[in-house]
Amino acid sequence: MMQNQQNLHREKLSRREAQVAEKVSEGLSNRSIADQLFISERTVKFHCTNIFKKLAISNRKMLISIFKTNQFQGTA
Repeated sequence: MMQNQQNLHREKLSRREAQVAEKVSEGLSNRSIADQLFISERTVKFHCTNIFKKLAISNRKMLISIFKTNQFQGTA
């Protein structure tokens, strides 16, 4: 992915969304993510919905793919 597209990913997500995205990319369940980040499972689901919308993806598999190919650089 081109550098400007990498920056676009970074700028799109909030700090918390980036944290959730990283945990998703590690293969953790919503419950495990919630426990590790001290938030509710419902909040994790909310963040995942926002992440998918912002990155124009539709599922966790696509998010994991972005992380595995180093196309995601975190937040600005």
